[in-house]
Amino acid sequence: MKSMNGLQAAVLAMQDAAAMVRTYVPGYPITDLAVALKAEISVNEKVALEIALGASATGRRALVIVKQVGMNILADPLVISATHTIGSGLVILAGDDLGPRGSQAEMDSRFFGPLAELPLLDPRNPVSLHASILEGYTISEWLRIPVIVRVTASLLADEGPEISSRPGSGVSQHFDREGWDLTMRGRHQRHHDRIMAFAEEACESTTLNRLEISGNVGIIASGRPAALAEGLGVSLFSVGYSNPLPTKLLRRFIDGHRQILVAEEPEPFIESRLACSPKVKGKLTGHLPRGPLGRADIIRALECLDRASVKRLQVYESVAERGYAGVCDGCPFIPLFRALGKIDVSVAGDAGCAIRATREPYQSVDVVYGLGSSIAVASGFAKKGIALVGDYALAHSGLQGLINAVWQKRDVLVVVLKNDVAAMTGGQDVPDLTHLLEALVPTCRIKLPALEDEVELMIREELNRLGSSAVVALGRCTRHISSQVSPGPSIKDPQG
Repeated sequence: MKSMNGLQAAVLAMQDAAAMVRTYVPGYPITDLAVALKAEISVNEKVALEIALGASATGRRALVIVKQVGMNILADPLVISATHTIGSGLVILAGDDLGPRGSQAEMDSRFFGPLAELPLLDPRNPVSLHASILEGYTISEWLRIPVIVRVTASLLADEGPEISSRPGSGVSQHFDREGWDLTMRGRHQRHHDRIMAFAEEACESTTLNRLEISGNVGIIASGRPAALAEGLGVSLFSVGYSNPLPTKLLRRFIDGHRQILVAEEPEPFIESRLACSPKVKGKLTGHLPRGPLGRADIIRALECLDRASVKRLQVYESVAERGYAGVCDGCPFIPLFRALGKIDVSVAGDAGCAIRATREPYQSVDVVYGLGSSIAVASGFAKKGIALVGDYALAHSGLQGLINAVWQKRDVLVVVLKNDVAAMTGGQDVPDLTHLLEALVPTCRIKLPALEDEVELMIREELNRLGSSAVVALGRCTRHISSQVSPGPSIKDPQG
């Protein structure tokens, strides 16, 4: 029998949905999916969603693919779109990095459902993923709002039976200007009274819900834990929607069982809404661990379900235990990382290659608060420090920090790692902002690799300059060298 994994199921669903406008920002665990869907890379997640909103408003189905921390960046237009409404169907695939392998934070995208007041679907297996995406477009066009579908690395890799194609053309509908007759308060009232009311009906009747009754102990589960909980000899309610929750079905399921275990990952999102019932156990009561779950975790929880709470011995995962890779062998930026480690000033880094220089033997980066954050963070240092930023991070959101630094006359040295690719997420091409950088601040260049002493001297000289300035460090990424263009001048080239 032929099989199909979650990634293939998502690709088939997009073909069936005929979503022609596809945007993404790379990152684990969604990069491979975005590439398979031939999505177009955007400078950041906010822009990716805004492009999709424009496509939807003019009658084209659209898709946005981002990882969980990217949901933070697109939250502004996402929240507004709920009451503003859209045109043709728009689905956001949010990829959660559980037990983070390539992220600075472990987040649960399901919280964006109630935050934005939008439907959020949480499929349990490849078949459910395919159906969830198609239902997402149907709901999106029916209610004229975006719909979020959550995926995880394990769901995308999970194998299931081959899925039959269900192609559909969708509804080519444009943005309805009648909404402008209402105030924002009026739109919000309509959103609750009509739009989300219909979504609540849909979550109760959807075929994405799955119910199995067996005995007086029950499991309520969403996402992949719902698949892990199958066949354990207890009742199982697999919830298709995490927002809105099917409260009527949940109430009947809880009332019909003596004990309830809520299996979900990574946070107690559903459990926290049901915790008023003493029957309900899960992560909040210590029966299940925080973060990702395994089938064995669910089995152990069932064995001690009669206990009101369980105390767990928490062992904090270390870098040594996980075995994270450091800076790549042969990386041209190694002399820069070593030089920064010898200079006694605060260094703000960015998510990307720079984050690998936080640990030994370099220890050249002190703080990293997110992609594109380093320039603004360094602008707040008590004394002049350094912002270490990749060229993609600069385009993503770092440029705003630099504009603010110039505007507010901050003392900060910006060091740009220019390798012309998004090196940590697949080697995608990135925009060259060098000339824009030169227009904003005094800028000089250095080609790497170079002598460590030469790099250190240059950095120290630039730190003595008043105000904001920049050093563009040019180097070829050894992981993605075939996709790169020439790094530019081979000697130090002052630009002011």
